[in-house]
Amino acid sequence: MRRVLLAALSVSAVLALAGCPPKVKKGECKSSADCASQEGVGKVCVEGRCQECGQDSDCREGFVCRENRCAPKPQCGPDTPCPAGQECVAERCVAKQAEAPAAGAGAAAAVPPECADPSAFTIRFDFDKYTITSQSQQTLQKFADCLKRAPAKALTANGYADERGTAQYNVALSAKRAEAAKKYLGDLGVQSSMQTVGYGEENPLCTDSNEACWSRNRRVEFQVSR
Repeated sequence: MRRVLLAALSVSAVLALAGCPPKVKKGECKSSADCASQEGVGKVCVEGRCQECGQDSDCREGFVCRENRCAPKPQCGPDTPCPAGQECVAERCVAKQAEAPAAGAGAAAAVPPECADPSAFTIRFDFDKYTITSQSQQTLQKFADCLKRAPAKALTANGYADERGTAQYNVALSAKRAEAAKKYLGDLGVQSSMQTVGYGEENPLCTDSNEACWSRNRRVEFQVSR
C-alpha cells in the first residue's frame, strides 16, 4: 500500500511540474505569446528574444523592419526617383537645397521661416513611456526635413518627465526619451552631430498636479546651433 501511495505522489509531482512551465526571463521568449505579456519589450519573438519586428509585416503601414526595429519605409532609391524639385537624401525625398549664401551673408538667411523655431518641434510622450507616438513621428519628420534643408552644426535633444516617480527614475526615463528622439531623427537621415540630456522633472512647463499639466511636461525639446 505504501509503495502505491508513493508512486501516486511521484506521478502527481511530475504532472504538477509539467503543468508549470519555467518562468521566462524578461526579453526572452519561446513564442510571441511570451513577449505579449511583458512590458517594455518588443512583441515579436525572434530567435529567442522579444523584438519590435522580425519582418516587414510586423510593422504598421509605411514602415519596414530593419535590424528588428520598425523604420520609416524608404521613399526613394536607385529604382524609385523623387518628383521634380526634390532629391533623395537617406532614402527620403526632400526639397533640393538652395545654393550656399554668398560670403558674408548671415547663416540665418538660409533657414526657412517654418524651420527657424526649434520649439515648434517639441514632442510629447505617454505616461511612463519613451516610445515615439504617431503624432510625434509626424513632428519629427517635419523637423528632419528642416534639418536637411538647413543643416545644423550641432543638435541637442533635452528630455523631461512629469513629477511622478523618483528623481533618479525620472532622469533615466527622460534620457531614454531623448535617445529615442535622436535615434528616430537618425533613421530619417539627419546627419547633424546630436547629443542628448535627461533632465527628469526639472524645468516643468507647468506645476499643476493633473494630467493636462503632466502631459505637457513629458517631452523632448531641441536646441539647434547653426
